[in-house]
Order: sequence, then structure tokens, then C-alpha cells
Amino acid sequence: MFKLNKRLILCLEQLFKQAFNNDVLKSTEGAIMDFNQKQLQILETAERLFAMRGFHGASVRDIAQEADVNIAMISYYFGSKERLIESIFLKRILDVKTGLDELVKDKHLAPLEKMNRLIDLFVARISERPHFCRMMVRAQATEEGIPTDLITDVKKQMYEMVKKLITEGQKKGAFVSDLDPLMLVNTIVGTTNHITISQNFLRKMWNMEQMTDEKFREHLREKVSNHLKKMFKVVLTHEP
Repeated sequence: MFKLNKRLILCLEQLFKQAFNNDVLKSTEGAIMDFNQKQLQILETAERLFAMRGFHGASVRDIAQEADVNIAMISYYFGSKERLIESIFLKRILDVKTGLDELVKDKHLAPLEKMNRLIDLFVARISERPHFCRMMVRAQATEEGIPTDLITDVKKQMYEMVKKLITEGQKKGAFVSDLDPLMLVNTIVGTTNHITISQNFLRKMWNMEQMTDEKFREHLREKVSNHLKKMFKVVLTHEP
């Protein structure tokens, strides 16, 4: 099972106890966030502004104004700007974790189908949350205000997940032996991140500048998923 490690669980518990005033539900694996509408509004606004302006470029005042709340409310719910940043990352971590847990527990899917589902899940998450993707790319490029320990843990968990799926496939004779899980993770993450931040360029190259954002995202999600699935099938099985 894809699990949060103890340090992340402690971080979650500490963050929630201090910042969310009991608006939290606990589970046996750690903590599951139960945000109210105002908290979600603040988080989504902050995510968008951090992606556009960077962590230092977007102030709490800016976020409050854009979210149509007062600064005191942000302080009440999140404590500080740093806690707000952590909350965004932790929310996304648990969001991905839920999907991965369900995938791992599925006993009926063949190894290659599980890998395809993993690709679909990851591409969908990135497509649905472009601001978070840009926020991640900006954060790792500048290291400004970035919760590096959380991002490192996300990458490690993704690596362990792919490694487990590969090992399962190899034991069943579905995958070849000479595979590098870390490079496969980099292929998924690198491809999806680059395409997400290059959407304007891709629109021009594909002559889709008049297409609505929603339709273009659907087109992009399908195109990227199919491309990665074809690539992974060749790498994992040595079959065209």
C-alpha cells in the first residue's frame, strides 16, 4: 500500500492541530483534511497566485483580496504564509495518495493495465491542477519558500509505487528485467510538467488557439496519456 511516512503524518497532525481548529477528520493512516468552503477558496486562490508570482511575490494581503476574505481569516485557518504553502502541498499529497491506494489494492488488473491506470491518474491530476504543477516547477527551480522535505517525500513515494508495480509485473513475467523505476518516474513527471507549462506553445503548433480551455485540456490529457502508454509498453515489455 502507498503510505505516508511517519514524518509526514506528524507534520500533518501538527499542522492541523495548530491551524484548522478541529476542522479535521482523522484516519488510521494519519489525517484526512475536511476543508470548509472558505478554506478551499483560500487554498485555490493561494495556489494560483503562488504559481503566477512565486512564494515571495504573492503576499497574504494579495491572497485575501483575491479570495475575497480578510487577512484575519487566513491567519485563523492557516496561522502563517508558510503554513498555507504547506497546506497546499499536503492537500495534493493526500489527493494523489487516495488514487494510488485504490490502484494498489486492485487485484484484478494486469501489471501493464495498472501502469496505464497510474499514467492516467497522474496525467489527470496534473491536467486538472495546472496551477499546482506550475507552483511545483517554480518552487523547484528557485527553491523560494519551498517545503523541500514534502516534495522529496512525494517523489520518493511515487518512485516506490512505480518500483512496486514493476516488481509485481516482473514476477508475473509481464515485464522485462532491465528496468529503471527512477527513470520511468522522471519520464512521467518530466513529460507532464513540461507539457503543462508549454500549453500556449502547443496550442500554436497544433493550430488549436481557438479551442476552449476545457476542450484543449481534454485533448492534451488524452494525447499525453496515449503517448506515455505507448512508450511505457515498449520499455516495459520490449513489444511495439
